Amino acid sequence: MDPDKFETADPFVDELAEAIDKFLDSPEATKMRGIVADMCKALGDRFSGEVTFKLDVFDRVKERTLPLLSTGFATSHDHEPYRTWNDSTPQRYLIDGEIQVVPHDRCPRCWNDWDFKSTHRDCRHCGAELGSDCKILLDSDVCPSCEKGKVSMTKPVCDQCGFEVDLDIAAWG
Repeated sequence: MDPDKFETADPFVDELAEAIDKFLDSPEATKMRGIVADMCKALGDRFSGEVTFKLDVFDRVKERTLPLLSTGFATSHDHEPYRTWNDSTPQRYLIDGEIQVVPHDRCPRCWNDWDFKSTHRDCRHCGAELGSDCKILLDSDVCPSCEKGKVSMTKPVCDQCGFEVDLDIAAWG
């Protein structure tokens, strides 16, 4: 997604996430959590259940969908319902000569799932190849692997997870 469009959507995504948080913490959601917990107890220890609220953006010109928010709650037969988050932090890429922003587990060209890019360097959906067609743009010192540690041009190894920035697939922006 074009960086300007991604930035335009971002405050709406945050506002929706806040509204969902308030709802899931409210008494109204207690009944929903109880229903799912009762169902999971009835199904036994093999099954779990999840209620998810998702926000997807659909590009009707290119006919593709980009998930921007996924949150809810889950439980299994013997556990209390707990909150879930299944969305990924945004990552900037240089793809086909353009800067694009998508969640880090998505392909910046086709928007399909493409996680673990350092291991699987080509998108199985569109063939975009990390290193030749696509580069991860690093414009902060946050580790692109664990998102907790720090990396830099002078210290390309993460101080938390040991991930080493491969300049064949990444560029400092």
